[in-house]
Amino acid sequence: MDSLDQAARELARAVDGVDWDAREVQRAVDGLHAHLPPVAGAAEVDRALGVLVERLARWRPEDADATAHVAMAAGVLVEAGAPPRRLGEVLLATLPEVLRAARRYADRCLAAPSAAGAGGEADVVLVAVDGHAIRRETFRAHLADDRPGACCLVDLRTWVLSAVAALTRDRELLRRATADAELTAAAAALHDSPAHWLDLLLGVRLDEPWLVLCPVAGRGFRVRLDGVADNRTLQVLLADELVTRGVPGTANPPDVVAFCRGGAPWPATSAVLGSWNLYDYRAAPYDLAVPGAVPTATWVWGEGRPTDVPALDGVRTLLVGPQQPWRSWRVGRPFAALRSTVTVEAELSPAETWTALERARAAAG
Repeated sequence: MDSLDQAARELARAVDGVDWDAREVQRAVDGLHAHLPPVAGAAEVDRALGVLVERLARWRPEDADATAHVAMAAGVLVEAGAPPRRLGEVLLATLPEVLRAARRYADRCLAAPSAAGAGGEADVVLVAVDGHAIRRETFRAHLADDRPGACCLVDLRTWVLSAVAALTRDRELLRRATADAELTAAAAALHDSPAHWLDLLLGVRLDEPWLVLCPVAGRGFRVRLDGVADNRTLQVLLADELVTRGVPGTANPPDVVAFCRGGAPWPATSAVLGSWNLYDYRAAPYDLAVPGAVPTATWVWGEGRPTDVPALDGVRTLLVGPQQPWRSWRVGRPFAALRSTVTVEAELSPAETWTALERARAAAG
């Protein structure tokens, strides 16, 4: 193919119809990759993205075609520097239907007898949902009943990756997505599936005020989270703010912190050091200096997300205590393009800290 624009047009054509040819689609995709920047200039990238977005806008689930590959190609162009807004706009309109159809077909397959142990192709797992494998034989058995749902389910990861590419690069799109009750509910219904990353992204905290209390140190802070999707990033960025203010804990090297904020290269070290044990407000009646005495139901786990932390009086409230046992984990962040910050806005007075702790103790019962 002679140009990125031509490859985009070939891909838009090749995905049409139930009986689309996978070889033609792959040929167009290969042609698109061969002309990515810096081979193609900004104007050509913009034209190619327009072709793909126009094809996405014509998608209908009943076509049961390969439009998901167009979405993926558009996401690749966005990752290569194309403006994400047009792709994000069409995906915000499309994704709820994709997710509902995928959930519908998954439920149909999960209600059927398992093909596990049948041997051969029947043992090939096409997708896993709700912790259960959906095998090839089971998946194929229901195609005649709901081919559109089958296509959405088998291509779910492809749709989700393109959405992540656009939403993590456009703050206004992400704000709209996180406020879209229909979209967030549809993603949450597939949190244990290839849509996991979309569900995680839609729970990101944007410009959200938090209260952080350090009972052992007798200090408290009003902080603001922005772009934080997971608790490990939360802990690293919070420690960078509080340890420099004298709260006892472990701070990570500047390059690790910069990487966790986003937009910085991989740090020199491969390990992130834990700083504290984190708890929600229900731990307030306990002595955090003795972690073993604090009920695990109140712990805020690193594997979780900030939305796991309940609000007290309308504000998510986090308690910080000494770390036990010591923890470390591999450097990483869930979304490379998403910028994340945790900012201390004010320190509470000793009296305000005490009052906040007493309110948390009372609420915890």
